[in-house]
Amino acid sequence: MSNSDAARWHRRSERFLTAVKSGELKDTYQHYQPGVTLMWLNALVKQSAFTAQLRYTNEPKTLENADYFPVIHGISKAAIVVVLGILFFIQLILINRIFSHKTSLIYGLLLVLEPYLIGIDRWFHLTSLETYFLFTSFLCLVYWYKKFTGNSGKKYLFLAAVLFALAVLSKLTSLSALPTLLLIILFRNTGTDRPDKSIFKKECIIIAAKNVSIFTGVFLVTLFIVFPAFWVGPVNVITKLYDAVVGAVSDDIRGDYYYGVFSMFYYFIILAFKLSPVTLIIFTLSLVFFKRTFSSVPRLFSVVLLANLLIVLTVSDKKIDRYIIIMFPSILLICSLFFSSLNRKLITGVFLAHLLVFLYAYLTYYPVFSAFYSPALGGTKKAMDLGIYENSGEYFSDAAFYLNGLGRDKYVYIPNNFESFSYYYKGNIQRDLGETTDYIVASLDFDRRNIEYVQCPVMEKSFGPKNTPVVFIFKCK
Repeated sequence: MSNSDAARWHRRSERFLTAVKSGELKDTYQHYQPGVTLMWLNALVKQSAFTAQLRYTNEPKTLENADYFPVIHGISKAAIVVVLGILFFIQLILINRIFSHKTSLIYGLLLVLEPYLIGIDRWFHLTSLETYFLFTSFLCLVYWYKKFTGNSGKKYLFLAAVLFALAVLSKLTSLSALPTLLLIILFRNTGTDRPDKSIFKKECIIIAAKNVSIFTGVFLVTLFIVFPAFWVGPVNVITKLYDAVVGAVSDDIRGDYYYGVFSMFYYFIILAFKLSPVTLIIFTLSLVFFKRTFSSVPRLFSVVLLANLLIVLTVSDKKIDRYIIIMFPSILLICSLFFSSLNRKLITGVFLAHLLVFLYAYLTYYPVFSAFYSPALGGTKKAMDLGIYENSGEYFSDAAFYLNGLGRDKYVYIPNNFESFSYYYKGNIQRDLGETTDYIVASLDFDRRNIEYVQCPVMEKSFGPKNTPVVFIFKCK
């Protein structure tokens, strides 16, 4: 699968690589998000692939080659998964040190069986990179808060700042977590589980100010070092990023679509549909038994981070379902904190239920886990009824592979998700419906609950989850 803007990030990565190699560093600014970590990572993949092809075939292929694209796309996604795996391993170590081995184990098991998270982690996109960098930064600060006093453990403060910078360089949404990170730094005094009145003493305030300065300084230096556009035009980059934060979100079409009361509850509804129903139940119980779950300040920080992210995303105009991924690690950690207080039989029973949900997701959605909607709430069909279903490129490659088998002389019209289809298809593609059109490939989406084409009335083939087709091939007269 190629998510809806994966091809765009491939092209941005190639332009980024060209800018670095040619010395035109201002051109390394490719997008407002800004996606720098993804472009660096994929630039390495692209350069390695180019060098290998030049050496062994003397004919490097381009993204437009439908035989080559799935290969380079798969390698690029694998590189992201490797980075996510390293960050996940660091998270397990930190959770083990902050809380317990049991909590770390439960967190790991919950995460690797969460269907929608698995799906987004396999996208060629910024979302998971941002999420994993941010949460690892958060855990570094919590560990520094709990385990060290005075000037000791500064390396974790430095590491947290570097990781936070990488999260922001992945996607600017991460900046919304800054209040929580600063709160942890300001609350740290004696290294005990609970801050006391000493945090208001003059010397503690001075220490806190120094720590904030260190965090900010390392953060800014990392931004500067990793983002080459900063080297030649820092004012220009800062201005563009500022404009993106202030203005870009209100220009998105989905910001106009979701409005009023529904807009305020959008992410609550999406979380209910996208979380495993077992995770949702555990999370609800975690909040009901609040005192048991959050019996110390380090535990409480996880719910502060979650509330911080949820509030910022909710008040923002831009509403996209995958944005909830940034909240998943916090939710899973909260579940793990509550879960670890239960006895072994209850834990075993809940994990068996969680495994059954995963098996359902596997049988219904594999290999496109990002298309998951909770069966407990009616799945994909109910999401369509509510107008929250989004197709982000899922199942378009299936349609392309099917049409490839019919020959290259066909003309295919793609009204939406064009790039999720075009890089897999070997025939002729049209951007407008015309007299020569042989087939239309279209999908349902939040604003398309029914699809009908008078010119192409015959539905030849459909693709999607086992119980709900979402992408259709229509044959023209």
